[in-house]
Amino acid sequence: MRRLLLPREWSPLRYAELWQDGEELLYIHSSRFSDRYARYRFRDIQAFVLTEFPLWNSWRAWWLGISFFFAVVLLLAPPGWWKLFAIMPGVFLLWALVYLLRGPRCRLVLHTAVSTVTLEAVCTIAQARAVLPELRRLTEAMQGRLAPDGLTVVTLPPAPEAPAPAHNTPLLMHVLFGMLVMHALILAGFYSGNKLDSGLGLSGTLLLAELVMGFLAALRWRSIGPLMTIVSAMVVLFCLADSGVLIYSTVNSLGGFFTAVSQRGAKPEDIEWLWLKEQSVGRAAWHAVAGLVGWVLLMASRGSRP
Repeated sequence: MRRLLLPREWSPLRYAELWQDGEELLYIHSSRFSDRYARYRFRDIQAFVLTEFPLWNSWRAWWLGISFFFAVVLLLAPPGWWKLFAIMPGVFLLWALVYLLRGPRCRLVLHTAVSTVTLEAVCTIAQARAVLPELRRLTEAMQGRLAPDGLTVVTLPPAPEAPAPAHNTPLLMHVLFGMLVMHALILAGFYSGNKLDSGLGLSGTLLLAELVMGFLAALRWRSIGPLMTIVSAMVVLFCLADSGVLIYSTVNSLGGFFTAVSQRGAKPEDIEWLWLKEQSVGRAAWHAVAGLVGWVLLMASRGSRP
């Protein structure tokens, strides 16, 4: 009887799968041009070695920051055909966000007496937590209870203990609160220049980025502590509410404009954005408060670190 142990690990250039085929583990790896099939009997497996890699590092932070910066620059620049260049940083930004949503990465290596293979079907800690208990059960079903004879299966604990609230300040929190403060300053700049309508697109893009990053931060509640989790959840709620108001007012404003165009021949520059001033002031206010509160909590956690 053959059954798939884990959903296919897929990418544009390759895919990998893990199957149970009777008393064997079937590993399939395809490079789109060639397929490789390998079978390992559960009675011959000696170890599964799992190595976890951190989700954030300086290279990924620069990658996310630079792609976001160039996407914003090209969106704010004057109209022209060369705005098509915004597609590339936009694709890299989307790629980075999808990477972060999948969580920490890992490498799973299978050892037998005669071979060692990296199972590329398991690339994230979430996948490892899903498949390793089943691999251990299948191996022990063939080998019996693992005796102290050198045969070991290294795996994650099925129910890891929740660590004590950490005093660390992940890079994600620094980026999130910095973006909130930056958003408030950008809105203040557009307000002082009386060009609030020119900043609607940028403000909407920043709201989407803050929503995703706030959600990712709230998912790390075990490592960031209860206060940071509450602030991150509040950011998500405010972003959802603010986005709803922005979408509603934009739709109504455009609807009124097209009605005026059809009736009186209004010009595009005559559009009146519903609640634009009130929205921008309110958005700048909660962004400034949330960003500054977050920075205060970050500094306080750093000062209380043993």
